[in-house]
Amino acid sequence: MLISIYFHNGNKCFMYALNNREPFRILSKIIQLFSLTKNLNRDQWMVVYKDLWGVIAKDISLLFFDSPLVQIWQIDKRRCSYNAIASSLPSFINSQILDRSELASKGSIFDIDDIHFLYIQVPFNEITEEKKTLLCTMVDHLKVSQEWRTSLEKGFEIQKRMDLLHKITVSIRGTLDLPEVLATTAFDLGESLDVSRCFIRRYDPNNPGKVLATEQEYTEPGLMRASDTIFDFETDWMKNLSKKAEEAINQSDESFESNILYIKNAEDLDDPEGWVTSMVKAIQLKTFLGIPLIYQGMIVGSLCFHQCNFERNFDSSEFEFIRQVADEASVAIMHAEMYKHIQLQAKTDSLTGLHNKASFHDLLNQEIERSKRSQSNLSLMMIDLDYLKTANDTYGHIIGDELIKLMGSKLKQVLRQVDICARFGGDEFGAILPDTPLEGAKQLAIRLAEEVKITKHPIAGSMSASIGVSGTAFNTLEKDHLVEEADKALYLAKRKGKGQACFSDEELKN
Repeated sequence: MLISIYFHNGNKCFMYALNNREPFRILSKIIQLFSLTKNLNRDQWMVVYKDLWGVIAKDISLLFFDSPLVQIWQIDKRRCSYNAIASSLPSFINSQILDRSELASKGSIFDIDDIHFLYIQVPFNEITEEKKTLLCTMVDHLKVSQEWRTSLEKGFEIQKRMDLLHKITVSIRGTLDLPEVLATTAFDLGESLDVSRCFIRRYDPNNPGKVLATEQEYTEPGLMRASDTIFDFETDWMKNLSKKAEEAINQSDESFESNILYIKNAEDLDDPEGWVTSMVKAIQLKTFLGIPLIYQGMIVGSLCFHQCNFERNFDSSEFEFIRQVADEASVAIMHAEMYKHIQLQAKTDSLTGLHNKASFHDLLNQEIERSKRSQSNLSLMMIDLDYLKTANDTYGHIIGDELIKLMGSKLKQVLRQVDICARFGGDEFGAILPDTPLEGAKQLAIRLAEEVKITKHPIAGSMSASIGVSGTAFNTLEKDHLVEEADKALYLAKRKGKGQACFSDEELKN
């Protein structure tokens, strides 16, 4: 008999001849199969390893005159199940059991290692001592060969994860586009660890449990997306972890697993109201794993995994790999947040928190273009805080700064959320009013002037502001004209005694 095994590309991998009259020679040839795979990479090995075990199963079957069913079984520790990976009869290859005692009741079992065992459909007491000795010798050789191949596989897996970690690190540190890089990280992790879903949440470090965003998730084909489903146990975990973070969590190997949220079977959770159970069933969740993203004692996010088709056991090497990725993701989030903060500072007035002058003019250009596209009105306010120089001269610049802050607060209080407020510097402010005709802007300006009048500073006393308003329809919108008309209306308000609002159409009448 001539046995050959082929790569998926059609190239022959190895072959050898069987001679039923030489069982020990057969044994030697079988063991040589493993050594012939030493140059196979992981992908090549995954193509041929079942065929290799199939050859072994057939050869063992030939050692018995009646050629009984012989199978190689593998324990899947992730799923806590047993699977036949090879058989002397192909029709039995897809067998699956939950307890190998089922097999032991029908035949004989010989352990190869802690993952593989040999099954022969012959009762143990019916196997001759000679064949038992031969089988035990063969199993010992198979154990050594499998241990060698397993160490090789671990090396391949470590290298693969190192390559992936390097890829993720380069990606994370090479861009500040946070959503894109975190989505890519989740996708790479999900594929590498063979999970059902993987996604990253970003949390507000100053408000434990508050999710700022959940980035795009990796999901296996056929499963619904579920990253928007936030369970109470996640929120409680984050809040409890934040209390630890105040004591400066140390992400060492010792503390890592005590910080994670690992639920092997979500269906077993205590759920008196039934809400968790219904959500777990809706998204087909079995195992949940949450890894905190911690940066300098602050909880900045979480890395979440869902396993849907079985209860998943994550081993120590997987935890170590996930921890390394979590460290990199934490750095990415904080770097992006710091960059965002720097950008915000460049566009923001430090005293009031409003937009600065440069940002105001950029936004005004954008709103003019938007108004033209949507064919909507746009209005503008120019505002001066009256008597600021007098307050500075009389009470000092600290009081003057407090008056400026009060004015900024009044703008935020009176104007709408969609309105864009800015401080130009000194006592000058501006506001863009989208989708607002001149008549509507007039009402807002009158109200703002009145609100400022009734505002009192404990030392400087009553406040006052002069306001100029301009507005126009989309078909006559021109930036310079809009600003010029608001400025003219502002100076009219000052000439008329300050503390009031004037308007561009009123300025034309005067």
